[in-house]
Amino acid sequence: MKFVLIFWICLNDLSLSIEDTCHQIPIKITYNSMEECKFAAEYIHKQVKDPKVFMSAFCGQKNLTNI
Repeated sequence: MKFVLIFWICLNDLSLSIEDTCHQIPIKITYNSMEECKFAAEYIHKQVKDPKVFMSAFCGQKNLTNI
């Protein structure tokens, strides 16, 4: 089992349409544990220092197979 990280990023900008305000961004890196995934989410969140950006993250466990 691996863990995947998905971010939701929203911009507080009145000039954007509602459809362009928030975006879901899956991170292409997988993690070996929930702790690694949460650490990565916290690290990325701390790197964004723009007060107009609001972020939320989700770590989910997936059974990934090699193709």
